[in-house]
Amino acid sequence: MTHARTQIRKAVVNALKGNTAAENRVYESRVYALDDPKLPALLVFTPQENMGQPSIQRPRTQMRQLQLMVEGYLKARGDIDSDADALALEVEQLIGADPTLGGLVKDAMLDTTATRLSGEGEKPVAIVSLTFVILYSVKENAPQTLI
Repeated sequence: MTHARTQIRKAVVNALKGNTAAENRVYESRVYALDDPKLPALLVFTPQENMGQPSIQRPRTQMRQLQLMVEGYLKARGDIDSDADALALEVEQLIGADPTLGGLVKDAMLDTTATRLSGEGEKPVAIVSLTFVILYSVKENAPQTLI
């Protein structure tokens, strides 16, 4: 069985795939460049996690706060702010419609949104980054089992 973080990332990827302007171009933790023909696209990754107050009795129950990021990559042309907002809207609506990710987690809530432009590739891209806080629980000796 996979770690709870992996299960959560996959659940978000599955929820987004085919349901936004990115269509099936939704990737989990992709490190390769997204070039112009592959846009728009979404990347889903989990850069950080904090532990809440654990229970006293062993094995401890840990309430975890996972930082989950969804980055939307778009062609930087036209009204890019509106295009970035439209993609962010789709992501927010999908996660907001099922904040427990099908009962997998306690809650998922949007924390921050940021938009930036990048000229690092062949053509400029706009990137909208949505950071969600995902609350879930596991036992310290079974981080693969969501409770």
